[in-house]
Amino acid sequence: MYKVMIVDDEKYIRKSIKNRIDWESFGITDIREAGNGEEALTLMDEFCPKIVLVDIRMPKMDGLAFIQEAKKKHPDVNYVIMSAYSDFSYAQTAIRLGVGAYLLKPIDEEEMKKLLNTLVHRLDEDKLARRIRKLKNVELGSDLQYPYAVSLAFYAEEQDDIGRRIETALQSQTVQSENTLVYYLRNCSRSDCYVFLINSQDNTQEAGISCAEAVLETICQTELTAAVSKVFNRDEFRKAISQSICYLKRKLFYPKKKLIINSVWENNSSDERWTAVRDEVSQIDRLIMRGEYERVEEGLLGIIDKLVDKSSTVLQLEEGIDEILMLLRHLPEEVRDDSDFNIMFHDFRSKDYLLEYHTAENLKKRLKNLVIRLLNLVERQEAKDAVLSIKGYIIRNYAESLNVTELAQKYGLNVSYLSTLFKERTGINLTAYIEGTRMEKAKVLLKDKKWSVTEVAMHTGYSSSNYFSKVFKKYTGVTPKEFKETERKKSKSKL
Repeated sequence: MYKVMIVDDEKYIRKSIKNRIDWESFGITDIREAGNGEEALTLMDEFCPKIVLVDIRMPKMDGLAFIQEAKKKHPDVNYVIMSAYSDFSYAQTAIRLGVGAYLLKPIDEEEMKKLLNTLVHRLDEDKLARRIRKLKNVELGSDLQYPYAVSLAFYAEEQDDIGRRIETALQSQTVQSENTLVYYLRNCSRSDCYVFLINSQDNTQEAGISCAEAVLETICQTELTAAVSKVFNRDEFRKAISQSICYLKRKLFYPKKKLIINSVWENNSSDERWTAVRDEVSQIDRLIMRGEYERVEEGLLGIIDKLVDKSSTVLQLEEGIDEILMLLRHLPEEVRDDSDFNIMFHDFRSKDYLLEYHTAENLKKRLKNLVIRLLNLVERQEAKDAVLSIKGYIIRNYAESLNVTELAQKYGLNVSYLSTLFKERTGINLTAYIEGTRMEKAKVLLKDKKWSVTEVAMHTGYSSSNYFSKVFKKYTGVTPKEFKETERKKSKSKL
C-alpha cells in the first residue's frame, strides 16, 4: 500500500535495514534504494515513496541537501534522518527542513518498528481524512484496508483535549490487535461529538464495543457517553457513521447510560402516532392565521410533550422540531424580525443540536420556553426591564468589547443574577446572545462585496480575523470566505 526509499551510500547498511524489517506487516509493499542524494532525487518522481530514510553523510549530495531539494516537489513525503552522529547542529537543520524523525546509527530494530508504526498510522489517517472531505465525489470503501467498519461516536462536555485523549485510548486498545485500524474522523458532527472508525477484518460489533468500553474506563472522570454502530461493509462506512451519531442522540432519554450499542426505536417507528402529531401541527397553523394565540400556545406545548418522548425516533424528533420552528416563522412580522428568534432558530437548526441536551426534560423546557417567549412577544406581554435594555445595548454596541461582568456593572446587577435572569427571560445565555448578534450582523456585512473578512471581523468586535473565522464557521457551518462566495453566486444567478 505504501512505498519506502532507503538512501545511504553504504550498500550493506541499506541491505541490512531492508532485510531486518517485516515491511509487509506495516502495509509497505515496495522498497527502493539509492546510494546518494542525486540518485534519490532522480528516483523520487518515478517511484513516489511515502517514507524516505536518509543518511546525512553521503558523497555528491548529502542527506540534508537532498531533503531540501526533494521537499520542493514532494512536501508531503515523510523524511527520516539517519546518522551516526548525534551532533545537535544536524538536528537543528533537520527541524528547519520539517523532518519529523531522527534515528541514530546503528539503527535499533525496535525503534525502527515503532517509528514505522507511527508514520504508517499517520499516512492511513491522512489518506482517509483527505477522502472524507470529498465524500460527494469519491467512494471511500475501497480505500479502507480491511473489509468491515464500525463507527464509534462520543459526546462529552467541551474540553480542549478530549478528542486527543479518546484517540490515545483507542490507539492503546488496538495497538496489539491484528487486522484493526482506528481513524479519527473530524468534522463529522459538531465540535462536542467525536467520531472514530474502526476498520477491521472481523465481521462483528465486538471490536467497536471493546474499544468504547476501554475509552469509558480510561476517561472515567469525564461525563462521557459512547455509541457504537452495527458492523457495515467498508463501502457503507458512511452509514456506520450516521448510525453511531443517531444512537448517541438517544442519550436524551437515557442520560445515565454510558454505552449505547443498539437503538430499536430507530427501526420501530409509530407511523400512526407521528401522523397524528403532524395533523395537530397543521391545525395550529390555521389557529395562527386566525390570531388565536392562546390556543396556539396550548396546542404547541401539548405537541412538544408528545414529540419529545422515548417512542419517537430520532428522525421524527428532528423533523418534528423542524416543523415547529417553521410554524413559528408564520407568527407576525415583529417576531420574525426579532434577533432573539433568529439566534435561537439558528441554534435549533445547527448540526446535531440534540447532542447538546443532557435530558429530554432539558429539550422540552428549551422548546417550551421558546414558544412561550415568542407568543408573549406577539401579545406584547414582555415587560421592558433590564434584560431588554441590555439586549438593546448589545445590538447597538456589538462592535465593542462586551462581556457579562462589564454589562452587570453597567446596569448595577450581580453577575450571577444577570446571567440567570437573562437565560430565564430569553432562553439563551448572555455570552451566546452577544456572539449570535455579532454573527447575524457579520452575515449581513459579508453579503456586501465591499467588506473584506478582516474588516467584518474588526467591525463585529473581533481583533483576530482567524478567531472570527473560527466562531463564524461554528455558527454557520461555513467559513466567511465560503459564505461570501455562496452569496456572490446567488447574486450572480439573479442577474
